[in-house]
Amino acid sequence: MIITCMRCGHRAFVFMFESKRICRKCKVWVSRPHRDTKKFSYKTAQRDQHKRRVDRASGGVRKKPLLKRSHSATTSGPSDSIFDPSIPALPPSLEMSLDDSQPFFTPNVLRLQCMVLFIPFDAGNNFFKQNANKGTYSADFIPSRGNMFAPFSQPQSSKPLASLNTKVYPGQKVFEAHSTPMSPSDIQANYSKIVMKHIAACTNVREWKQVHASGAIDMHVQLSRLCPEVIFLSEELTDAPFPSELRPCPELTYRRIGSLKAMLPNVTVDAKNEIAAYVLVDEKSITQVLYNARVLHRQGCKHGEKWLSVQKIVPEYRVYIEIAGVHLDAGYTGYTSDTKKQKALAEVGQFARENEIDALLGDLNMDSFELNGGFFPNAFGFKDYKVPGSDKVQVKPVYTLSHSNTNAKNNYMGGIIVNSEQVETEPMNLRGADMLSLSRTLDDEFYSDHPAILANYVKSFE
Repeated sequence: MIITCMRCGHRAFVFMFESKRICRKCKVWVSRPHRDTKKFSYKTAQRDQHKRRVDRASGGVRKKPLLKRSHSATTSGPSDSIFDPSIPALPPSLEMSLDDSQPFFTPNVLRLQCMVLFIPFDAGNNFFKQNANKGTYSADFIPSRGNMFAPFSQPQSSKPLASLNTKVYPGQKVFEAHSTPMSPSDIQANYSKIVMKHIAACTNVREWKQVHASGAIDMHVQLSRLCPEVIFLSEELTDAPFPSELRPCPELTYRRIGSLKAMLPNVTVDAKNEIAAYVLVDEKSITQVLYNARVLHRQGCKHGEKWLSVQKIVPEYRVYIEIAGVHLDAGYTGYTSDTKKQKALAEVGQFARENEIDALLGDLNMDSFELNGGFFPNAFGFKDYKVPGSDKVQVKPVYTLSHSNTNAKNNYMGGIIVNSEQVETEPMNLRGADMLSLSRTLDDEFYSDHPAILANYVKSFE
């Protein structure tokens, strides 16, 4: 059959079993490796998080090329006679010239989205109890250039983003009030409910429920754009094993496609290192994507690490995006100096790049807020700021940030986009959030010492 290629615009013959969207030549181009082969560098992986958000927002509307038309300078244009009957129609002047730009086809870009939710627990069954006794806190910050952030009460005292993660936030307020910890039996009975709380906190529930109610033939594709497609559960409690299926609500079902214990039957996996991966189930069984889980082994500073990686594969185009759920070596918690931390994160990024991981997400056991794909605020919005000594009121962009570890002075939960040539994060909905730090409580009771985090990844194939 003859198709019009979505990428190059040319008409081409394809067999019935081949893609009906792009030609063979474009399929080969799209599926070939595009990633940056250079060594991963901490310095080049750093991003000005607010500038990135502003650039992305302002660059959302692309200018369309205009046809160039010109004619000789006269008091009336060549088409004026059509609208003014007093002007007699004249044949085209020899002085008039048409300079139309040649028509061209703008190639489409194949974009593969994967929204990922990472939920940690506390297999040690101790640290989350400390969180429950103290509660957690957050603070509002005004961003400025160069990853600088100022407390909302002191907009002139900007500090580098990294320096905010080593001490108590100025002007912080209660984020989660101190409460009681959940028991292992309660956690086991409420895995799906915990998942649902996080999905409801960061997605438009009404929108994806309407998609499900419509029963469209491409329902799975539509749902995966609106709610998490991959879920990682980390640190399995001894008395609360991870379930084989998560069903947070009647519209969403996630099946487990792999876990470290199941995929490494001959290896002892410490409960603190256990990770399980779940993917959104296509109830109509007509999904055009496949999922694959694999385990990567890496030597940390003191102990060996086991990463659980999930590939979302589109066989039609022979492309995939791969996200690794990680819990890095606990020895990294002692890496407080910038030099040691940056060197360690560079080694982590290089290992991921060598294994063709697009992005990693999870408990890094050290700060990574400065990195591309590592910025997980609780919220972003705008607030009125009254200028001291005057009646002027200014509207300021504001990030709400909270720490993500037990001592409330570090942000261990984070991520790194390794394949920055092709992968970026995009807003999940009109709220503008592409990466979020969520909560560590259910019904005001603590189940973890770290918050869950969510990122919406998009990989482009030009």
